[in-house]
Amino acid sequence: MQTIIRPRRDDDLPGCVAALRIVQRQDAYPLVWPADPVGWLCPNGVLDAWVCTIGDEVVGQLLLRDGSDLELRDAVAGAARLPAARLASVSRLFVAPRARGTGAGARLIDTAVAAAADRGRRCALDVLDARWGGPTALYERLGWRRVATTSASWWTGPDADRPVVHSYLAPDRTRVAP
Repeated sequence: MQTIIRPRRDDDLPGCVAALRIVQRQDAYPLVWPADPVGWLCPNGVLDAWVCTIGDEVVGQLLLRDGSDLELRDAVAGAARLPAARLASVSRLFVAPRARGTGAGARLIDTAVAAAADRGRRCALDVLDARWGGPTALYERLGWRRVATTSASWWTGPDADRPVVHSYLAPDRTRVAP
């Protein structure tokens, strides 16, 4: 099964929603199904977006954002020894069960890290603790480093159920202009 990573187009959004629905049912990601899934896939601050496809079917996606969505942006910037404006965030990453084990998730992440580096930015992300189904092991296997932990500010349920969010920093691949 060959997977292709390419820039996301507007006509990919129905396929993204369909794949996300499968992921949410199986893995509870996102933790709460959004009232407007297309809006959730198109938040503010998107710099780039990619999909993973098998044939004509979208089986995954990833957004590269401007970093303003990071829970602990200043702490992450401090760990990176960069101004916060030089961060980019990996967001809305998912791969449908059908494409897992193909390296699609790692390839999407690598694409985003390279694109951020081309912009002079370093990637970071927020991920739920593994107890909440977050794929922390994937990021750690790819060399990402946990730099901060907090409670999810976006949670609207009981405080006792507030998810734990870890902030990760990608290996430094930023390119500095001569």
